[in-house]
Amino acid sequence: MTAPVSTHPRHRTRTARCDVATARRTAPVPKGGGADGAVDDVDSEVWTLHVRYQRTRATEDLAALVEEYRAYAASLARRLYREGVPLEDLRQVAMEALVMALQRFDCERGIPFCGFATPTILGALKRHYRDQGWSVRIPRSLQDLAVPARDAADRLAADLGRTPRPQEVADEMGVDLDTLRQVDAATHARRTSSLDAPPREGSAPTEVGTIDRDLDLMEDLTAVTEAIHVLDDRSRQVLSLYFFEELTQTEIAERFGVSQMQVSRWIRSALDRLRSHLVAG
Repeated sequence: MTAPVSTHPRHRTRTARCDVATARRTAPVPKGGGADGAVDDVDSEVWTLHVRYQRTRATEDLAALVEEYRAYAASLARRLYREGVPLEDLRQVAMEALVMALQRFDCERGIPFCGFATPTILGALKRHYRDQGWSVRIPRSLQDLAVPARDAADRLAADLGRTPRPQEVADEMGVDLDTLRQVDAATHARRTSSLDAPPREGSAPTEVGTIDRDLDLMEDLTAVTEAIHVLDDRSRQVLSLYFFEELTQTEIAERFGVSQMQVSRWIRSALDRLRSHLVAG
């Protein structure tokens, strides 16, 4: 419940002094234990705002804290940004996690808010990647190794001055080569491409169906098949040998014991008869 807030000026002043005193008492002490109680990277006014929000749970105090840490949450979103998930989506996830962290934060623990909130925000971002960032569902164990694999490859490339070999990356990560290969395959499965997208240079061809241009000939072929009865047996046989068995005119001529020129005339005559029949029909 939100604590009742008195409107009396004297009470408000006394409450504000209590908040300041509580802030001084609970503010994180720098590492090494400063004798004067100074705090590294913790603004006294912001910490007092934390104390007041913990007491009042007022919406305006929460909004003020969100604005104070908005840039910090956005920086964590940028740190984890990778191609495939919109940066704006990551910022939104980071802001939601920030609000959750502010609502759960306890000033009495004496730790800086960023130290408390960072694991919450990073955890939310990583979960978002796991849940939304993969077009193809991959085992969680391989997803979790994708970022470390990339980081290990980057470190080795900087140290070696060349692209590291897969075995070197596997050794750096402490995994076997087969696992690394599975991680690499999972990373490539992270995004799918539209079947309508043109192939990228150097990419493997996509095995998808294409339009069969011979389908355009099916209607004509059906019509020819139905009209072929107007031909005599020899004409039908010659056309069959020439178009379906793909014999040359010379080979057909040898079968019938005639010249190649004669076969050419037979074919032309048969086609003319078919054409005339189809036009008339």
